[in-house]
Amino acid sequence: MIYQFLPVESVHYGADIVNDQLITEIRKLNGKRALIVTTNSLLKVDEYQKMIQSLHAEGITTYEMSVKQHVPGKQLMGDIQKIRAFGPDVIISCGGGSPIDAGKILSLALAEGIDSEQELYPFSEMLRTERPKMGRYVPNFAIPTTLSAAEFTSIAGATNSKDQIKYKFSHPHMTPQQVFLDPVFTKQTPDWLWLSTGIRAVDHAVETLYSPTPNPVNSGLALQALKKLYHYLPLSHDHPENMEYRLECQLGAWLSLFSVVNIKLGLSHSIGHQLGALYNIPHGMTSAIMLPKVMKFLLPRTIEQQAAISEVLGFSEPGKDMREIAEQAPEIISGLIKRLEIPHRLRDFNIDAETLPQLVANVLTDIRGEENEFVMETQELEKEINNLIKSVW
Repeated sequence: MIYQFLPVESVHYGADIVNDQLITEIRKLNGKRALIVTTNSLLKVDEYQKMIQSLHAEGITTYEMSVKQHVPGKQLMGDIQKIRAFGPDVIISCGGGSPIDAGKILSLALAEGIDSEQELYPFSEMLRTERPKMGRYVPNFAIPTTLSAAEFTSIAGATNSKDQIKYKFSHPHMTPQQVFLDPVFTKQTPDWLWLSTGIRAVDHAVETLYSPTPNPVNSGLALQALKKLYHYLPLSHDHPENMEYRLECQLGAWLSLFSVVNIKLGLSHSIGHQLGALYNIPHGMTSAIMLPKVMKFLLPRTIEQQAAISEVLGFSEPGKDMREIAEQAPEIISGLIKRLEIPHRLRDFNIDAETLPQLVANVLTDIRGEENEFVMETQELEKEINNLIKSVW
């Protein structure tokens, strides 16, 4: 057995840490040209504008691009020729999981000479025949404004404009080298997005615990992540202006997805990828929809792990056997989602039930690519996944 650390060199955390440390880290790279990947909603936010002004004041030129959620491949690669001509020596992703994923994939594209959307997908895990080399690559920094924890992974996804399937890409060098957890940058994040991505972090932690490739580091951190998120997400919901609560949620998200290359996430994530790609449902909402139902679905095969969830959150009562303790876990997570007032049914997003067979087909493609033994050993997999999807409609 071996444990692999992803090349995250530093995690800077605390209020105003971007203002204090970003330029220092760029100077260490002798950086002069920064590609900024963000969203339209952040372009006029005060903290973002202050960051851009400070970069310019230090003689660092910028090229700004914005991306939509789920990283549409056509949009992502639309400016690749201009970006290559600009010649960035650092990529700074500011926003939620989508701009952070976009920054990772752009680093891959620049390193591998990928110049169009059509050229991109053969490098995905679903289609590639060999691993990208990324011998010379543009390092990327991440300033997250949500709790998706995309900044702590070497994985990114982009949605194909033709088949609407979300394709996954990965390479250790795609991992952000520097991460800045600054609650000040999250002040303008809409409450629904902040809290729902908090459930995404809960999803990371839960599926880490019953990963088919567990290890003591990630399992221990996942339990601590659940404690932080279960405690601080409701506080952040009730007191959104409190920077301490927001920072604690950010730390919980970090613990939920630590060096994820060592584990495989599970069925909730596989379904969530395709819910996002097909219906444009935000990532956090997909976890709110799927996680409790998936936990119930997998309960017979994950009793010990789900019992640990109930125990760490204080729901273990004397006299109960392990199965009884485990059976509480899906209800605990479901209760948290309801406490945070997050929509958690497909019909809440006006999904037409007639489109569910296409969703099932896409999910099965994702599942088979993941080869998760907890899921793959399901008898009549297609029938069971179909029933699971119907249960959340």
